[in-house]
Amino acid sequence: MRLSHCVCDCNFSRTIWNHVGFNNANFFADMEVNRWLKEGSSGPQSFIFTATIWWVLRHKNLMCLNIENRPLNHLSYNIHNMVDSFSHCFMINSHVVQVERFIRWINDNYSCTILNVDGSCLGTPVRAGFGGITRNNVVYYLSGFSGYTNDSSDILYAKLHAIYQGLILAKSLNIIELVCYTDSLHCINHLKGPTKGLIRQGNVTVCHTLRKGNQCAVFRPKLGVGLYTEMLYHVSPPVDLLYLLGMDADGTLF
Repeated sequence: MRLSHCVCDCNFSRTIWNHVGFNNANFFADMEVNRWLKEGSSGPQSFIFTATIWWVLRHKNLMCLNIENRPLNHLSYNIHNMVDSFSHCFMINSHVVQVERFIRWINDNYSCTILNVDGSCLGTPVRAGFGGITRNNVVYYLSGFSGYTNDSSDILYAKLHAIYQGLILAKSLNIIELVCYTDSLHCINHLKGPTKGLIRQGNVTVCHTLRKGNQCAVFRPKLGVGLYTEMLYHVSPPVDLLYLLGMDADGTLF
């Protein structure tokens, strides 16, 4: 298969390019592939061009080797997430002043039950794990969960699935009012978009926190990746989590 057909000319590839904003017919002009790659990767949209090339090729490999087909909105998330990483890595601005921030687990913004969730992709072959932990605002541990997604290794799906499972857990515990924290701003924006129907309860608030304020939830997906059952509830905290729970309870700053 020609490279140009694989990354640009086929209908599947063009659908992805159009979805991330490359809608100009001239973009698909018949030019030699090396020149097309050089112009795209050095132009004003070089970051998103390079990220889209990567994810078009990666997704085609996933379809061929794993029979795994991801929705366009998931691919778009992965592409824009990579663009953000490029922007942080290659940002050159000598006038930017680094401001030191102190981060801790947030338990005093709302007087209700607190749910911290996270999802991640680990291992070879890659497995997507997710997990969460519920506590009240005076740091008492209520319950937790961890698991893995058997049919996907998509990071966005894992993080959204953690929120979904956290809401199910809260309902089973008869929790009336809940604030859910995730360190994925992309998840927050996604839930505010067309998929906001995932959260129907008026007593649920979903908020963003930085990763250091979400460390107990970050611990959970690592447990999930290693599981042989897709879902496991923890009525008491695992021993390895006690140290992190203690730091959160003490209001430790990072």
